[in-house]
Amino acid sequence: MNKTAKSFSIVTGFSILTRLVGFLYKIWMSRALGAETVGVYHIATSVIFMLFTLTAGAPTVLSRKVAEAVANGDSKRANALACASMLIGLTTAGVLVALSLVLKSHLGIIFSNPDCIPIFLILTPTLVTSTLYASLRSWFWGHKKFVSFSSTELLDEVTKLILSVVFAGGITSFCSPSQGVALAMTISDFVCVVVLAVMFFTAGGRMAKPSGFKELLKSMIPLSATRILTSTTLSLVALVIPKLLASSGLSMAEATAEYGRVAGMALPLIMAPITLVSSLSIVFIPDVAGLRAQGKMSELRGKLSTLTLFSLIIAATFFALYLPLGEGLGELLFKDAEAGKYVSYCSVLLFPVALANATTPMLNSLGKEKNTLITTVAGGVVCLPLILLTKVIGSYAIALCSGTCFLVTAILNCIVLHKEIGSFADAKKCLVLILLFLPLAISGYFGERLLGAVVGNVTSVIVISVYTLFFAFLLINAFDIVDVVGFLRLLKPAKVTLHRSPSGEKHNKNPLGTRRTKRLSRRAR
Repeated sequence: MNKTAKSFSIVTGFSILTRLVGFLYKIWMSRALGAETVGVYHIATSVIFMLFTLTAGAPTVLSRKVAEAVANGDSKRANALACASMLIGLTTAGVLVALSLVLKSHLGIIFSNPDCIPIFLILTPTLVTSTLYASLRSWFWGHKKFVSFSSTELLDEVTKLILSVVFAGGITSFCSPSQGVALAMTISDFVCVVVLAVMFFTAGGRMAKPSGFKELLKSMIPLSATRILTSTTLSLVALVIPKLLASSGLSMAEATAEYGRVAGMALPLIMAPITLVSSLSIVFIPDVAGLRAQGKMSELRGKLSTLTLFSLIIAATFFALYLPLGEGLGELLFKDAEAGKYVSYCSVLLFPVALANATTPMLNSLGKEKNTLITTVAGGVVCLPLILLTKVIGSYAIALCSGTCFLVTAILNCIVLHKEIGSFADAKKCLVLILLFLPLAISGYFGERLLGAVVGNVTSVIVISVYTLFFAFLLINAFDIVDVVGFLRLLKPAKVTLHRSPSGEKHNKNPLGTRRTKRLSRRAR
């Protein structure tokens, strides 16, 4: 099996399972707790996630440095860098936890809904565990141990789901449902860190004298600033949108519920396909860094071309699914048709989101963290004023802000990459892809309206899904956008036939250098 294809399969498999469990978690929350509780929880966690950007460091930087050390056979340096990252994060986390406890009586300034404050305080210990979690996973990432890297994220989601049902599903009564969900997240984080630590020592990792603070901080600071700006923007949206909705005539409870539908139901469904793009980015990051260091620019451009086209294929496919089926999926999954309408109307967001999520990690893997910061700032500056449109278009202002931010970021990322490595994207194939999938999405939209009125929601979702995926496969192959069959062949383990030479030695009858294998590799690229 091709190494890249194998790594992608591992990361994607675990990512899909992880997102599936996470999605079940979202479904359970929306059905069992209601939109208002979901909104309260997401407002509190948005601030916690913003603080995570200060404590968790920059996993991409640490993984790249560890990969370089491993390539040079210096495992001691890899361990020392991981320990330095942990020390930086733990120091920052300790300061933030202390400030949160000292200033807890003044948190009402931040949170418009007072129910968010106890949730925030319950979640503050995760600031400590998150830095250990991020550093340990980055160590595995740098060593290309993708099973260990991905499996712990799945463990986190499973543990969180089980504990949430226990603490917030009516089995216990010592805390409110939203506080029970927060407690579940805190405990699951601790469990995952313990498991990661055991795996770290089992895999040969050791505690070493921390070193490399300067080089880590030099790259971490712009990346952390980028993540801080992104999280700050999301936090501002979470804090401001409910207030603006309330000022337009809704009660605070109704405004919080409306935000909960968007942040806790619709957006997770819209963002779910991006998991596939992130999986390929994770696999490509060490490869891209190595190709750049070796000066293999042609192969580097090939990697970026593959990632860009792949991201647009994912975006186009799910756009063609979500446009007609958004409302039906919202009713089927969340018992909330309004959340489903949001998915349908905002499915076009997939294109800028996918492209931004493909190009940003590539900039970082090329050592262009400062450019990532600049493009993110530009996206934030353009989108933030659009929040004020909440009074006009309601919660759809969130989608407008997000889409604008990702679009500006993606365009600027592509410009920087083009200047850095030359032309890397097949613009003709990308344009043809979008033009082909637009009528597919529209035909699915009208087909669902006709079919849904006759056979019901569940049947129409299944039929339109099969119709869309079948014709998506046909269109991609018919117009030679990508060789899907060739890629699937690479995922199959190679059949090796051994024969004995006259000297008695065993030889591979079908070595990796054969024409067939080389041809499949070229087609996959």
